[in-house]
Amino acid sequence: MPILIAGAGIAGLATAVALAQTGHSVRLLEKRSVLTEAGAGIQMGPNGVKALAALGVLEALRPNAFRPERIAVFQGRTGRRLTAIDLGVVVTQRYHAPYLTLHRADLQAALLAAAKASPGVTIRHDFDVAAIAQSGGTVTVWAADGRTESGEALIGADGLWSRVRQLLGGPVPTAAGYSAYRALIPRPRLTAPFDAPQVGLWIGRDAHVVHYPVRGGEQLNIVVIVKSRVGSPDWDQPGAIADLTPNVARWSPAMGALLARAPEWRRWTLYDLPAAGHWYEGNTCLIGDAAHPLLPFLAQGAVMALEDAVALAGLLSNPGENHAAAFSRFEAWRRPRLTRVANASRHNGSLYHQSGLVAAVRDLGLRMTNAKRLLTEYDWLFGYDPREPAA
Repeated sequence: MPILIAGAGIAGLATAVALAQTGHSVRLLEKRSVLTEAGAGIQMGPNGVKALAALGVLEALRPNAFRPERIAVFQGRTGRRLTAIDLGVVVTQRYHAPYLTLHRADLQAALLAAAKASPGVTIRHDFDVAAIAQSGGTVTVWAADGRTESGEALIGADGLWSRVRQLLGGPVPTAAGYSAYRALIPRPRLTAPFDAPQVGLWIGRDAHVVHYPVRGGEQLNIVVIVKSRVGSPDWDQPGAIADLTPNVARWSPAMGALLARAPEWRRWTLYDLPAAGHWYEGNTCLIGDAAHPLLPFLAQGAVMALEDAVALAGLLSNPGENHAAAFSRFEAWRRPRLTRVANASRHNGSLYHQSGLVAAVRDLGLRMTNAKRLLTEYDWLFGYDPREPAA
């Protein structure tokens, strides 16, 4: 029997590819008729690049990937550069993999091509999971239209609003108090510092902006995150620059000019999930955002899903593996790391949005701290390899 995977997004596709590499038959159950990716950019730290290499899709992504030379941090109101962390040769030598920026659609396309090229992977579209049942060594999944699929295990890779998590009695996401806006603009004719081959991070009171090249450097991806009480589970709603004005009105004119160039904005609400309960029950396991959605202040959400896929496939690589035992080991291995990533992300979000004396102390600390030291503080994050089981 196959292993069933609910969800054919980045987490589901990556898991299917990783499992197929170990000889498993995989059936992806996707509620959409067509796989599309509405998102824009992804920052891919060296730990994520290692996962892409393990999945065999890194070479396919290289033509559309961009290698930024640094992360430059700016004070939003003045536009002053506070610090810059080298990402080029330094990162590749230190972590044995580069730092990349990608368009989400390019990543999904590469994973989908790899899945379709794997003889053991099939995709069932229009399969909206409605119920699951476990009996002995079999998991049966019912779709809303009455169709069924059975397998030796079920992996819930169906995202933040996971139906599999809901059916297992898991927690419900809650609004985190932030809204995010994204846009893409052509890079030609941009002026400094937006024309630079770098990730730009602008920080200020109740808002921050991140921008970086994607599509091989042809476009600039912009994300603006602001404090907000607006809430909606739809992560691809129309937005407007007028929504951002109250938060960035007193920022550097250069930033205002950049934001005004965006032809359109898309908005989504950020959600958090209580870290309660297990990620698995019997022969059913949650991965990626279904298990541990992350706030985006560390740029590790998609990366953690890729790490999950490689790590879980490694644990399931032995023929006749007891799935429940493997899922238990998976959670024991991955949960401490995901907890640390989640805490670091929340800390960054708080730090970015400070004002007054706290912000002044923050800015002074960034100016005074050696940039090489700032990079080494992320050794625990970027130096990780999901192919190497925890001791």
